[in-house]
Amino acid sequence: MKTSFTSVSRHIQRFALLSAFGLLSGAAFSAPDVPVATPPHRMISLVLLLKEPRSLDATTVTKAVSLGWGAQVPESAVTASPPSFVVKSAPGRYAINSVDKPYFTDSSKLANEVKDPALAGAIREHRAWMSVDWLGNDDTADLRVVYQHISQIIVQFIGKDTLAIYNPDTDQFRLNDATLVEHLNSPDPLQSLIPAGVDGTTAAADTVTINDDDPQLLAAQAEARKNWPEFMQAYQARGKDQYFAVKGPILEGDNTEYMWLQVTSIDDTLVHGKLDSDPETLKKVERGADLHIPIADVDDWLYSTGKDESHGGYTLRLFEKLAQAKEKK
Repeated sequence: MKTSFTSVSRHIQRFALLSAFGLLSGAAFSAPDVPVATPPHRMISLVLLLKEPRSLDATTVTKAVSLGWGAQVPESAVTASPPSFVVKSAPGRYAINSVDKPYFTDSSKLANEVKDPALAGAIREHRAWMSVDWLGNDDTADLRVVYQHISQIIVQFIGKDTLAIYNPDTDQFRLNDATLVEHLNSPDPLQSLIPAGVDGTTAAADTVTINDDDPQLLAAQAEARKNWPEFMQAYQARGKDQYFAVKGPILEGDNTEYMWLQVTSIDDTLVHGKLDSDPETLKKVERGADLHIPIADVDDWLYSTGKDESHGGYTLRLFEKLAQAKEKK
């Protein structure tokens, strides 16, 4: 059998390989005034990349939310703590953030990883950002509805200074154009977003394949298993802003796909977590599904330190090395 890996296509891979960019979403954002989702919950958010900073106040936020949701929201429902504003109303609890610095610590480096020249330019040139974040933690919530609520607010802030929109949960972008607002107001606001590393046609050129019995892969997996106690020790001493993930086989009938789970709990024999990406071959599960992997079957692991650094990711580093070698050819 062979194992395939697509470069710059999955959130877990970007977290490991691009953590130096300091992606300011979820646990990676260190500013104390900006509300974030509590791990292990996903960062359900939409972000506007802006040419220049925006000034917000509670009155402006209240008006935007009221227009977006089509119902008058009292200003008393908005808690102001600039650069963030939290609105608590019938649809739920959401944060509206306006930050006067780039969303990515090293925008130029990230832009160099993106194939689409226009999108790369938006990432490189933005100087500020705004976001609408869901602050709920209900695992049973319909995220399609949640994204509709987010989109209804964020379209109120789209203007000529808006370069692009970004979804940190799916690692997808869309440039601001004449149809962006229309798409965001649709029942499926995310349908027109594309992965950062995809040029709009195919990602096949970014895919590397390796035999399951390749000595390099076996060595990387062995190293991960040998150092499993490090992962367990870090998990037991984890802080609220840390991220933990494991990779192993997910079975569906005769099909097996090695995938990453964002860890939610670990017991004596199993690691429980949420599927971090959409499967390529499995048909009955999708991103966000609650699954488990036997500890004995874990073949890689990864955790953040909370300082834009990560540990583990042995097979990820191997695949990145192979991808770089392929590019040179």
